[in-house]
Amino acid sequence: MRLASIKMAVWCAVVVSIGLPASAQEQGSSTIAANTSPASANQSKVFVFVQRTDQHVKHSSHEVFANALNDILGYLKGKNVDIAVDEFGGRNQAESATPMETVFNIAREAQATSVLYVAVDRPLSKWIKMTAQCFDMNGKQLWQEEASSGGGMSGGHGFDVTTKKFHAQLDPRIGQEGLPVLAAATPPAPTKQQ
Repeated sequence: MRLASIKMAVWCAVVVSIGLPASAQEQGSSTIAANTSPASANQSKVFVFVQRTDQHVKHSSHEVFANALNDILGYLKGKNVDIAVDEFGGRNQAESATPMETVFNIAREAQATSVLYVAVDRPLSKWIKMTAQCFDMNGKQLWQEEASSGGGMSGGHGFDVTTKKFHAQLDPRIGQEGLPVLAAATPPAPTKQQ
């Protein structure tokens, strides 16, 4: 039974390849190669790396850091920021000091054109502090934004206030140098209404 299945698969492959003109076969293989090559080789992408500071480790929880990481990535994806992905191991965060050289090496491997380095901190007088530094791939800082909150009766309130401030500060940066957006699809032609 298995041999019959193999023979049938080989026969189908032969029929399909014989049925196509040579130019169509070549065109088909070049189309496949074109579709599997990096489509966005010329497109800008940002590598996002979120770092938990030593103060945050001492005075806050892993859950708060995880919430901050998810908020940052979710916000950027929601704004269609073109994020470079570390295919090797999904290295986009650290809970201990990571040298900037390492962050840039990961970004280069992910074919990024810029780096967004976000530090999640817990100063003694604040519930949470988030600092974003954006760099080009030569290490030149393009811009920096910071948001924090020390008010309210709980860390949850401070987190909400901080992330809202942080989003408001990043909003004007979206689509600008360092935070590229995904290439938009061509909108469909308008149809005439009768």
